[in-house]
Amino acid sequence: MTEKILIGERWIGDGCPTYIIAEIGSNHDGSLEKAKELVEASRDAGADAVKFQSFTAEGLLNPLRPADDGSWEPNPAYGVLESLSLPAQWHYELKRFCDAVGIDFLSAPFDEGRADLLNGIGVPAFKIASGDITNTPLLRRVASFGKPVIISTGASYLKEVDEAVKTVMEEGNRKIALLHCVSLYPAAFEEVNIRSMVTMKKACGLPVGFSDHTLGALLPVAAVAMGASIIEKHITLSRSLDGPDHHYAMEVDEFKAMVTDIRNLEKAMGNGLKRPAEREMGERIGARRSIYLREDVKRGTVLTASMLKVVRHCHGMEPSELDNVIGTVAQKDLRKDMPLRADDICKASEWNGLGEEELTYAGG
Repeated sequence: MTEKILIGERWIGDGCPTYIIAEIGSNHDGSLEKAKELVEASRDAGADAVKFQSFTAEGLLNPLRPADDGSWEPNPAYGVLESLSLPAQWHYELKRFCDAVGIDFLSAPFDEGRADLLNGIGVPAFKIASGDITNTPLLRRVASFGKPVIISTGASYLKEVDEAVKTVMEEGNRKIALLHCVSLYPAAFEEVNIRSMVTMKKACGLPVGFSDHTLGALLPVAAVAMGASIIEKHITLSRSLDGPDHHYAMEVDEFKAMVTDIRNLEKAMGNGLKRPAEREMGERIGARRSIYLREDVKRGTVLTASMLKVVRHCHGMEPSELDNVIGTVAQKDLRKDMPLRADDICKASEWNGLGEEELTYAGG
């Protein structure tokens, strides 16, 4: 049994409802109003939390990169990141907005300053992006707050996952969940290797989940069937919008359908005990067979196979008892097409002990 963690008022782990995160990321496109629209859309689609990305261009990316000629040139991604970064003041406003509409506000800090900011506004948990699984200083800072830490594990070996877990635990924080992830956008089905999520669960004894970058809902639903406690999926108002994350994200109606599929799957998974469903009990009578009389049988007659038939419905002795029934004695007159019951018969030895009339055998 894996450990469980508490995010806000929600327990996360085996036997708990799946915690579904709508990854807004940078799909707000630099607009606070669009960010709020996505928050409400995610809530309406059934997500438990929204997740943003808390970074500054300066704290995430070097402004220069190596050029082909060996020199260093301006990094063209630097300006893009500046335009998509979530301003500090937006964090406060979006946290208040999420609280007001009834959905958890989460974000992945990409530097220690943004981690401090998120802790200050009272996020219920922290998300570590796949690229920071080896960022020991950031892991330590986030772990030190004592809140749950959800670690994405894209492009990682199991040893690196284990080291990240140890780093968080060394800060006295065992509130950890691990998300299997493939850091490709989008990822192809044959690249996902979803069974490695189960491998992490067995190796680390922690709640696991799936941060999905494939197209469609197949793999998130499959991951829940395989034991995922958390599902994270990108959401957008439209895949036709410009921006780095829109093209592989789910549109709102698709996200809602995925949530419905996951919730229905949770109902269908049950408790694992093999037993009839309550509404299935009638089928035990209607679809099963019993031993019936093929002909009228007089009291004191020894029953033979030719006197009996095995047909629906199950109102008498079960077919598994047929071998034991043959050779027993009818204790009363038995009618054709009626079910045979245990109190209709007795053993021949018991009949002799009654001191009554002699037995009648077929043809006798």
